[in-house]
Amino acid sequence: MSENAESSRERTARPAPDDPVRSIMVRPVVEVGGHSTLRQVTRQMSDAGVGAVLVVRAGTAAGILSERDVVRALAEGADPDEVWAADVMTEPVMWVTPDDAISSVAELMELGGVRHVPVREGGRAVGMVSVRDVLDVLV
Repeated sequence: MSENAESSRERTARPAPDDPVRSIMVRPVVEVGGHSTLRQVTRQMSDAGVGAVLVVRAGTAAGILSERDVVRALAEGADPDEVWAADVMTEPVMWVTPDDAISSVAELMELGGVRHVPVREGGRAVGMVSVRDVLDVLV
């Protein structure tokens, strides 16, 4: 995990599975425009030390783009300078709230087959949780 991601966590004690996901979420959420190229997005992901970003259109989250989405697109022959984030993002976005239990988020991730879920409060993205964040608590 990057230094940026680790420093953005709110941690005082080791969280438990019943604790709210706010205790492990990473902030701020990295957002990209739908017309950002895969090369631009992967640079932002690398610089921020994150594995997924929200793809935003007209100020609203339209999808989520993860490392796995990018790898799949490249394996299928996508040109990273010609393909946009909106072309390969996963939609619809599966959201959780800051008060959802970490164990509930783990179940959602497993059932949905996703590795990252954004956290929404008051209609806006306030954090991101990865499967690694969740496993750190459960294992």
